[in-house]
Amino acid sequence: MGAVERYAALRLAVRLVRHGVKLSIVHSGTGVARDYLRNLHREIHGRSPRGGPLVTSVGTVIKTRPQQAHASLFAAWYLRLDGRGLYQAINYTALLDAFELYLALIPGHQPPLLDINLAWATARDLRCGQAQVQHCPTCDVGFLVMRAGMLGSTCPLCSLYARV
Repeated sequence: MGAVERYAALRLAVRLVRHGVKLSIVHSGTGVARDYLRNLHREIHGRSPRGGPLVTSVGTVIKTRPQQAHASLFAAWYLRLDGRGLYQAINYTALLDAFELYLALIPGHQPPLLDINLAWATARDLRCGQAQVQHCPTCDVGFLVMRAGMLGSTCPLCSLYARV
């Protein structure tokens, strides 16, 4: 790896760590050494990184219609930014850009229902076919459907609107 590629990998690693991406994901996406990433995390966040397993499937974590709507918003941005490359590998730049656009659309007084690690799992599940975006025939909005999900394949926006 040349100097330019190493610099690009380090810049991407810094962006990922700033958002709180699990270090195993950062390592696999950038190739930056784990020890370096742990030190980088401590420098940025002032504490050691938290451990824990990765999300096995977004369908097992997303249990409410609002969560599904938020994940759908992220998925729409990610698909728009990554296009057909989605099925080859996770595009970490598109992942970060889509997540930042998602955060920009969340009102400041409201906490986001999707964190960066769940966004990564959504991108991974889209890539491997465990999740897909369907279009609602009623409101014509794309929404995320998860194979392992408990919510079924109905539009979260129409479901939330029906409750009001």
